[in-house]
Formats: sequence, C-alpha cells, structure tokens
Amino acid sequence: MTSSNLERWTDDRLDALTASTQSLLAATQANTKAIKRLINNQLSMQTLHGQVAEQSLQLKRTVDYLLSKDGGQS
Repeated sequence: MTSSNLERWTDDRLDALTASTQSLLAATQANTKAIKRLINNQLSMQTLHGQVAEQSLQLKRTVDYLLSKDGGQS
C-alpha cells in the first residue's frame, strides 16, 4: 500500500467512524427522549391511580354512610 493509498484508506475509515458515531449519538438522543416520555407517562399514571383510589374510597364511605342511614329500608 502506498502512502497515498494508506492515507485515503485512513480518511475513509475515519469518515465511516464519524458517520457511525453521529448515527449512534442520534439514536441515543432519540431513545433518551422516548425514555423521558415513558417516565413522565408513568408518573402521570401513578398520580391518576392515586386519585382514582382516593375517589373510590370516598365513594365507598358515602355509600356505607347512606346505607347506614337507610337502616336497610327500601
């Protein structure tokens, strides 16, 4: 391999490595955004779950109270 061919081969390899690195960086950034969205969605779901649980408990208490006031009469 001549010096010129070796230099061209090295430049080509560096260009390919640069392109691969840029592609990997872009994929990593996209995955990071997707993971952040998933985390935010999970936190939102946990908040909603807590709210539903609280409202269900309030509804149960209300029904229990109304049934106790009714005394079993229909």
